[in-house]
Amino acid sequence: MHMQWRMYHRFEGYEELKPLLEGSDREILEAFEGKPVLVRIPAASTVGTPKARLVSCLLHGNEPAGFQAVVDLLRLGERFPFDLWVLIGNVRAATEEGLYAHRHLDDQEDFNRVWDLDPTAAATTEMRRCAAGILDELRSADLEAAVDLHNNSSRNPYYSILTRLSPEGQLLASLCADTVLLWGLHAHTLMEALGATCPAVSVECGPPHVPAGREFASAVVDRFLATESFGPPAADNRPRPHRMLELLHRVTVRPEVEFSFGGTVHDGTDFVIVPGLDAYNFGHLPAGSPIGRVEPGAAMPLLACDMSGHEVTSELLHLTPHGDLVLATDVTPLMMTTTVQQTRRDCLFYTARRVD
Repeated sequence: MHMQWRMYHRFEGYEELKPLLEGSDREILEAFEGKPVLVRIPAASTVGTPKARLVSCLLHGNEPAGFQAVVDLLRLGERFPFDLWVLIGNVRAATEEGLYAHRHLDDQEDFNRVWDLDPTAAATTEMRRCAAGILDELRSADLEAAVDLHNNSSRNPYYSILTRLSPEGQLLASLCADTVLLWGLHAHTLMEALGATCPAVSVECGPPHVPAGREFASAVVDRFLATESFGPPAADNRPRPHRMLELLHRVTVRPEVEFSFGGTVHDGTDFVIVPGLDAYNFGHLPAGSPIGRVEPGAAMPLLACDMSGHEVTSELLHLTPHGDLVLATDVTPLMMTTTVQQTRRDCLFYTARRVD
């Protein structure tokens, strides 16, 4: 049965969903009329009480790989030994002003920053009320594992993000990607909200609109659905990622600073960022590496905070008397962005360290 809720669409089974999946990406998304979509595909057998798994996608409207992998899956019409839940997130941002044009719209909050907010604070926006309603359903679904599919806006390897370190979480994260990032940001993401309920990871599938990213997302979904169990693995048989890192810092451009990637400092630009730094994502940038340039004597244009929110700008960055902004220490940058819009809506980059 298909129920249209005020804030999101809800589908139960394939009957009314499948006809909507016959068109192009745009036609499918436009059929959802700007609302998120929550789908439950009941387990193939009603014997016993089946567990459930979640695949979510498009929480950011400019990250299509996961959505395309999910559509490919749903078109097959398969059923599984468990209930399959699918969440398709910010449909409005994915369809307005061009297909996959916006992470979120100017009149929206980031849909992956509104989950499990302080219960003493009222859900003051429609997006927060929508997230709260969806989260109530998912927490009642007896989930045994959840995967949230994303794209990056710049050059990064494929990697999974784990919000809670546990044997079960490590199993799921290692199943999805060879590189695992431990996330301690407390940013009210969906996977953070579900992390106390079940193993839950986000998976970054490379830049958008790259066919290999869609193929990787589909392979992640296939492995996720084919895995027999996400219970505690035996101590001597726990999978290990090839590389595990944990977040250290988040670096943003101060809101009053006008900036660009490349070019020169002039009347309309306070800060020029060195282009091409995303080539160093998950790599190494030594102390002294240039990040950008300001007019000599100008104030520090960036703000760096640790995972507790404490400012650490002076520990990480240094302005020379000539206006060069350089690293004050060696860093491993992650998710270095390449556009002004993406930087404003998230950050310029994170830093991380290797976990043995």
